[in-house]
Amino acid sequence: MNGAGPTSPSSATTRVELLWLAGALALGGFLIFWRLGDTSLIPDEAFYYRESIAPLPALIHITVYGNFHPPLFYLVFHYIDSWLHLPAQAYRYFTAPFGLITIIATWALARRWFAPPVAALSAFVVATQPMLVSEDRLFRMYVVATALCMASWWLMMAAHDSTGSRRRWLWAAYGAIVVIIPYTLYLGALFVAAQALYALIKRGSFIPAVLCDIIAALALIPWSWALKIQLPHGAFPGAVVDWRPIATAVLLMSAPVQWISPAFEICMSAFAIAIVAVSVWLGRRTPFPYLFVPLLVQCAVTALLHRDLFVYRYLVLSLPAFGMGIALVAHTLWLSRARLVGAALVLLVLSANLIALSNFLLDPYYQHTDWYAVEIAIHAKARADDTLVFNQMEPYLIVERSPDVRGHDVYLASYPVPAQAAFPWLDARPERRVWYIENQADFSDPGRLIQQHLNATRPLLYTLLQKHASLSDWALVQLYGPVSRAH
Repeated sequence: MNGAGPTSPSSATTRVELLWLAGALALGGFLIFWRLGDTSLIPDEAFYYRESIAPLPALIHITVYGNFHPPLFYLVFHYIDSWLHLPAQAYRYFTAPFGLITIIATWALARRWFAPPVAALSAFVVATQPMLVSEDRLFRMYVVATALCMASWWLMMAAHDSTGSRRRWLWAAYGAIVVIIPYTLYLGALFVAAQALYALIKRGSFIPAVLCDIIAALALIPWSWALKIQLPHGAFPGAVVDWRPIATAVLLMSAPVQWISPAFEICMSAFAIAIVAVSVWLGRRTPFPYLFVPLLVQCAVTALLHRDLFVYRYLVLSLPAFGMGIALVAHTLWLSRARLVGAALVLLVLSANLIALSNFLLDPYYQHTDWYAVEIAIHAKARADDTLVFNQMEPYLIVERSPDVRGHDVYLASYPVPAQAAFPWLDARPERRVWYIENQADFSDPGRLIQQHLNATRPLLYTLLQKHASLSDWALVQLYGPVSRAH
C-alpha cells in the first residue's frame, strides 16, 4: 500500500489497527484528564462560566456586546448548570472528552484517505500535540469545535460511501453538525465552507453535502443581527502580527525556553510550511488538502485585511490536519529509500511534543497563572477594609468568591473604559489600603497608568510577581498603603 493512496472504506479494521488507536486514546486520555480539576481557572474560563450561568437575557446581551463568539456553547452550559450547579472546574470534564473525539476522527480520516500506518501515526501525533492537549484541558469551545470539524469531515465521507438507511442517517448527522459548528465557533464556518467547496467540485453523490452546508448558512440568519454587532470588533482590527514566533508557539506551546531563539523560530516556521506543502502534494488525490483551506483563509485575512486570525488558539482547529500531514510525510519517507529520515521525523516530533507536554503538566513556570497562590498571598496580609483594583477585570471572576475579595470595594479596569477612570475612584478612598492585581493589562491599561498613579500617591507595602513562560500568564500583586500625607 503506498503512502498517498486511499484505503478502501469497506476494508475491515484489523485488531492491530484498533490496538494502535486504543494506545493513542489511552495516552491522549491520560494527558487530558490527569489532575484536570486541580488547577485554577484561567480568565477565559471564568468569563465563559460567568456568561453561561447568567440569566438568559443577560447571557445574550453579554454574548452580543461583550464577546465575539456565537451563543451555543454558553446556552448549552447554561441549561446544564441549571440542572447540575457544579463548580466551574467541573465543567472541564464535559468539554475534555471532545479531545478524544478529535483523535478518533483524525485516525478514521487518515485510515480512509491513506494507509493504516498513517492513521496510527496521526493518532499519536494528535494525542501528544501540546496546544491541543492544553485546549482539551480548558473549559472553552475550541476543543468542541475542533472535534466537530474533524467529525464532520468523516461523516461527509462516510455518508458518501454508504447506501440505504445508513447513508440517510449519516447525512442527517452531518447536516446537524454543520449547523452546530458555526454556532459553536465562527471560525468553524471556514471548515464548513471548505467542505462545501470540495462537494461542489466533486458534485454527483456529494450534492447532499452542498445542501446541508447551504442549510447551515441559512441557519445563521436568525443570528445575523448579532453578527453585525460582533464582527466589526472581532479578530483585533488593525492588528500587526509578528509571524516569526507563531509556528513555535502553536506547535510547541511550552517548549523549553533554552530552545527559543530567532533562528529556532525561523526553522520551526520553515518546518511547518514544508509539512503543509509536501503533505498537500502527497494527498492531492484525496480531500486532505481541503483541510488546510481554513488556514489559508485565516492567513489571507490576517495579511490583507489586518484582522488577526492567527491568534494562537484560533489555529488549534488546523492542528489535527497538521498531525495527519506529519504522519503522511513520515510514512511516505518510510516507504522510500529515505526510511531512516521518516523514522527520525516521527521520533523528533513525538519527542518534542512530550518534552513540551512534560513542561506544561509538571513545571509551574510553563503553566497558566496560579490564582490559588494569588489568593493565598492576599489572604496572608488582608484586612477587612482593604480595597482591590483588578487590571484587567477577568481575574476578578476567578477570585470573586474569596473571603478577601467578596464584600470588599473593587474596581475593575476593562477596555474600552480609559484607565484614568480609576483615579477618582482611588482618590476617593485615601485612608484605605489598595490591592493592585494585574494580568493581561495590555488592553485595559497598556501604559500601566493605574499602577503609576498608585506609585505616585501611596507607599508600596508588598509585591508578588508570578512569572511564567507566557507573558499572558504573568500576575502582579501589589499592596499599597493609605495615601501619603504629602499628597
